[in-house]
Amino acid sequence: MLLQFRARAVLTWTLGSALVLAGGCGTTTPGAEEPTSTGEPAPGTTSTTTDAAASSSEDTGAAPLPDPFELGRDNIRLLPFKVRFNKLLQLTGLPAEDPAFDVLRARRYELGDYDYASGVNPDLTWSAAKMSLWISAMLPVCRHPALIARFPVFPDDLAKLLTAAYGVAPSPEQLADFETLLGDAALDEPTRHDSVCVAALTALEFVAR
Repeated sequence: MLLQFRARAVLTWTLGSALVLAGGCGTTTPGAEEPTSTGEPAPGTTSTTTDAAASSSEDTGAAPLPDPFELGRDNIRLLPFKVRFNKLLQLTGLPAEDPAFDVLRARRYELGDYDYASGVNPDLTWSAAKMSLWISAMLPVCRHPALIARFPVFPDDLAKLLTAAYGVAPSPEQLADFETLLGDAALDEPTRHDSVCVAALTALEFVAR
């Protein structure tokens, strides 16, 4: 039961962050976001711009998002970065060098990847800053024509997306979580698609053990 509540808390925080980022980004092309680097950062560097959702909430006067880690962040262990990346490749059918993954590749050390030769160890912890960065990396993936063609409309294609992403059919509770969290949001179709897709690909069922 505790894990179920924690998963719901993370989903709530993720969807709230996705709504902020998706609503603020409009139709900006994925590679044009200011924090995004087209080059590869030095291993072990830490971004100071990964709390976009929190700062956006402050700027707009919106209520702060709930902390999804109150129930014990130490119990959330991410899948290794390469496993998460491979899951995205399988879901989208895109090659690893596709521009949709530019942010993911450029920020991979901040997202938990490792380079032992450079002294960078894998980091499988899940934090608000890392989650915000992962959400930013998922937006260009969710906006790729290949993924939109496969899952064009939400909530109609929600069950299909979750089944493909998680490897099992979603439970009624999972579907209800998405529908409840989206129910009160007045969203246009592109923002709804971004928000649902990003939340699905940031949920514990996709990124954690």
